[in-house]
Amino acid sequence: MAANTNLTDWVPIEWDSEAIQRVLKLSAVEANALPTPMGSSTKRVLRAGAFSLTTGTTYTDDTSELDYVTLTARRFMGKTVLDEDTLSDVESIADAIGQRAYDWAVSYATRLDNACLAVTGAANGTTIPFTSVYKEVRTNGADVTSAYVADANYVSYNGSASAAYDKFSELLRLVEVGEYFDQSNALVIANHAFRDVMRRTKDDNGLPVFVQGTAGTPDTLFNIPISWSRGAKTSPTNTENPAGNPLMIFCGDKRLLKLGIRSGPESLVKAADAADNTDETALKLRSRRGFAAGNVNGFSVLEKIA
Repeated sequence: MAANTNLTDWVPIEWDSEAIQRVLKLSAVEANALPTPMGSSTKRVLRAGAFSLTTGTTYTDDTSELDYVTLTARRFMGKTVLDEDTLSDVESIADAIGQRAYDWAVSYATRLDNACLAVTGAANGTTIPFTSVYKEVRTNGADVTSAYVADANYVSYNGSASAAYDKFSELLRLVEVGEYFDQSNALVIANHAFRDVMRRTKDDNGLPVFVQGTAGTPDTLFNIPISWSRGAKTSPTNTENPAGNPLMIFCGDKRLLKLGIRSGPESLVKAADAADNTDETALKLRSRRGFAAGNVNGFSVLEKIA
């Protein structure tokens, strides 16, 4: 990422930069969610619902309500200060800033996934930016379009290899039998802690249910693509270092992952001037994102509790 020390405004980090490539590689949400441009800090997104049909010659009015989810942009940000004694020329400044942007991208990818997928608490806009998929699935009446019962789409897993096949199958079944499953757009998001048990899980014919992708193809579970996420671990509040239980999340249609794009990732650089008491260059990095699960019935969650 090239930088100019005379910049006085936020500058987008180019989408072909290493920082953005790192975000897309490490964040399951950024890589797979349906991006929704936001022109302000909040946006309503319509979602699919029921529609009453009749047969015959007389039309009957549909009585279902048009529903929506609300995306509210939250700021994922960081700041670092660079000693100008080590920045002897513009080239070295650019290199240092590029490296810090790369480092920020790694933390941001994990933190965004954690916020969208795995935080266990109720959204408050600060320490808990969004209502996560985990929270939705474990909350009674989480979706106003249906009488969803808490934990109806939740699977607890003790971590044993002998139970893995049935647990993985149950995770998918919970969504496959409903109205929000599209084979062509289905997605499994899993924490890396599941890789070992997946490799050791076989069907009755001795064939592995987990197939490792080659030549750019994704890993799959029961022929469903897997997106790996370090942020898919439970935590009470949003963090880039979640230490809770690993999660596997099945999304019956990845278009139900609603990701609002307000701005960024972007950077702001300010070199020291004559009014400063120290010779330091400050770098700020941020990305403004909103998130909502399109419909809780399109998701199921498996939690590894041991």
